[in-house]
Amino acid sequence: MIHLRRRQFLKSVAMATLVPLGMGVRLRPVLAGTAPKRVVFFYIPDGCIPTLWHPSGSEFDFTLSQMTEPLAAVKDHCVFVSGLNMYEGGATHEGGIAKVLTGNGPTSLDVFLSEQLGSLTSLSSLLLGVASSHENGSGYFSYLPGRIPRTPQDNPVAAFESVFGSHGGGGGGPNPQLSVLDSALADLNSLRSRLGSIERAKLDLHLSALREVETRLNDPTNADALGCSTSEFNQEGFTVPEGYHGYPRLYNREEHFELVGKLQMDLAALALSCDMTRVLGLQWSHPVSPTRMAWTGSSQRHHDASHYGHAGSATAANFILLQRWYMDQLRYFIDQLSSRPDGDGTLLDNTLILVFSELGDGNLHNHKNMPFILAGGAGG
Repeated sequence: MIHLRRRQFLKSVAMATLVPLGMGVRLRPVLAGTAPKRVVFFYIPDGCIPTLWHPSGSEFDFTLSQMTEPLAAVKDHCVFVSGLNMYEGGATHEGGIAKVLTGNGPTSLDVFLSEQLGSLTSLSSLLLGVASSHENGSGYFSYLPGRIPRTPQDNPVAAFESVFGSHGGGGGGPNPQLSVLDSALADLNSLRSRLGSIERAKLDLHLSALREVETRLNDPTNADALGCSTSEFNQEGFTVPEGYHGYPRLYNREEHFELVGKLQMDLAALALSCDMTRVLGLQWSHPVSPTRMAWTGSSQRHHDASHYGHAGSATAANFILLQRWYMDQLRYFIDQLSSRPDGDGTLLDNTLILVFSELGDGNLHNHKNMPFILAGGAGG
């Protein structure tokens, strides 16, 4: 059972409602497994410098370029795709993120897969963000049927509670209490009556998912969350003060970007290993990212650096530092999955990670030679 303060719960619900042709591939062997298959969608903003992103060499004997070199230690777990274009039309940041997982259709790939696999786990899918909010954002990659955008949860503490409940400390078994949905029913109905048709549909979908979680977590025969220790999460003690309303929100501030990203990756690995979900999305920032990541050595905001001019410019040097940092985060996440036993192998062996952006060349704003990477084994 998920235990939340009623006011906190209602606020979270309200926010949730408003809220290959010519392809060259670097291949690697895969390991078959018997455990469930999982998929992770790992978004990074603002494209790349193609000549400094895509590897050089042959399919099995290749060298990583400057932007992807941090993946050298895990490149045997990766497939680097080159020469893959998205069809043009709307060659913008916003147009790119709207179609990269939808193909301009009504539903994104992550949602489609959650519809196929969602009945097998407590959560049909989990969508996490790192400063991805529309407080200063320009688009999300995940779309419910009818092209209704899904808002990632940027607050890692709230995300943890939504997955494991406020008790997620070590698997003592269910502790049924009054349903948080039932206790807030009057307020929810009042909220629903004030929403437009699109927001009302999003609320209904959100509440249906929460009801499913409540039912599963109260079922003593359901072992999803039982006996799955979560004590390793948030060793840093990151908190969000009750009633905090600053702008940007505490967890979306630049000084917390690196830590929140680590917490979200740790939570993602934990949720997958506990089989709470098999479909997961992680959105780092958003298109036209304003994030200033000074700890990388870059002196520019992310989107500013993406307009690098030419590969040898000072701006390009900043963009290289920034995208290398994202690849180092990917390496950390791959290491987290590969360190967790799963079936006959590791969690990474049974997971497919799709790394993507909304643009190919960040400077030219095109959708050519997209920076796609596949990582993991996908269960063979």
